[in-house]
Amino acid sequence: MDVIRVLAMFLVVLAHACASRLEHGVGSVDWNVAHSLVIITEVAVPLFFMISGSTILNSPKTRSIRYLFKHRLPKILVPFIIWSIITAYFARQIDGTYTYHSFMQSILSMYHQPVIIAYWFIYPLISLYLLSPLLKAMVDSLSSTGLNYLLILWFVFMMIIPAVIPVLPSDIRVYFKAYSMSKIVFSSYLGYFLLGYKLSQEKHRKTNWIVGILLILILFTINIEIGLIDNKSLWKILNIFSIGSVPFIAGLIFVVLRSLENKYHHWFSKLIEILAPLTYGVYLVHGLVINLVEQWFGTSVYFTNFLLTSLISLVVIFILSKIPLIRKILL
Repeated sequence: MDVIRVLAMFLVVLAHACASRLEHGVGSVDWNVAHSLVIITEVAVPLFFMISGSTILNSPKTRSIRYLFKHRLPKILVPFIIWSIITAYFARQIDGTYTYHSFMQSILSMYHQPVIIAYWFIYPLISLYLLSPLLKAMVDSLSSTGLNYLLILWFVFMMIIPAVIPVLPSDIRVYFKAYSMSKIVFSSYLGYFLLGYKLSQEKHRKTNWIVGILLILILFTINIEIGLIDNKSLWKILNIFSIGSVPFIAGLIFVVLRSLENKYHHWFSKLIEILAPLTYGVYLVHGLVINLVEQWFGTSVYFTNFLLTSLISLVVIFILSKIPLIRKILL
């Protein structure tokens, strides 16, 4: 599971490092490469929520609301709030846009608006943490068939239907405006949360990791080709496949990497053992580091920015993790 956690972390950093490059030079070779990398990183957040679902819903402690508020929520909320304040201040200093009013406005709006876009995924994560005792009770009582049914509903209502609606003629599309009401029950994050739990239960099945990797590469290649299509109407139609394939790619990566857990070389396992506890800290600090690195090198060298951001973030979090008091508060 730690390998998946580290992979998701690097993919998130890569996605944010490439994001600024996509704002200019549309259609150039360099832009197409960055765009292709972003398409690959679309599995990062699904993997993140799948890991969370697998970890949390498999823990017997999840049923305890007391444990949730005393241990689990503070562990993500306290570092998030402190890093948000730090980031809100320094990101504006780096950009040269700092004013006391904008800084305070950002902090006061933190309840419903992240101080930087890189923090957006923390909000649905907190919601799932709050729901976790109920979700744990639900999955413990659900049969495998019932959980499969729930995942099928999620896939149809959150993956397929939203992708199909834009393809429909405008005079038909108008009848689907009420669709958003279904999100009261379904959400893409909840689906991945449950999918991670579901796949973690499939311990009895053997996985052919070679076939799995080939399927992952084929699906990624198809999605990249779809993403680079110029024809907007054709892209909308093919994008249904692209969106629908993301859960399958994420699921394949999850299953393949879990099947390889006991087959990694000793040095690789040791490296992952060091990196895995740093992932949440890297999530929290990398947005600020990207801003700093892009000030130094610009946005065109996105892969260099990715490598530097990853390295600086890991070094900073590793050093902070060695200081007990700071580790407890910031990580």
